[in-house]
Amino acid sequence: MTSGELGAGSIANVQVAEVLRRRAESLAQIQDEETSRDTRGLLLFRLGEEWYAFPIEGVREIYNDYLITRIPRVPDYIFGVVNVRGEIVSVTDLGTMMRVPSRTQRGPDEELPSAIIVANDRCVTAIVIDEIGDIVEVPRESVEPALSTLDKTQAEYVAGSVYIEGRLIGIVNLDKVLEPIGDNA
Repeated sequence: MTSGELGAGSIANVQVAEVLRRRAESLAQIQDEETSRDTRGLLLFRLGEEWYAFPIEGVREIYNDYLITRIPRVPDYIFGVVNVRGEIVSVTDLGTMMRVPSRTQRGPDEELPSAIIVANDRCVTAIVIDEIGDIVEVPRESVEPALSTLDKTQAEYVAGSVYIEGRLIGIVNLDKVLEPIGDNA
């Protein structure tokens, strides 16, 4: 073999190695994307003694310091509205809406806890809850249908359930929670 042939072979080996490296990176990215599609992000929160979760794609932000402007003649689960950087957002008591006993059932002058601002393409509201938990990723196949033991009113608001660290978590049906008041659609 001449030195020219050896150099060409080394160059070819380097090129093959580079192509294989790029293919491996590409396959790793595809696998990461598939893994992320197979999981569902959830924001955990507590109402009374029960734990629930919002799908993370519906959560806009966590809102801590706010003053509620009361509005007459609204359902009992609407506390009023708040101004969030120029946007008027309703404040919803999810515990009352779902008929789950919680601390959010307060008098008008009591301090309110953090709220989770949730949204879809039709509506935005700040949901008052008792305690904010963690954000978790769960495998989609671990999400089960809502328990059949829920009464009809509660079942409308729970889209499914999942066990996380031995605790049953109800996944809230955001489309039902965010259904505009008086909407018959």
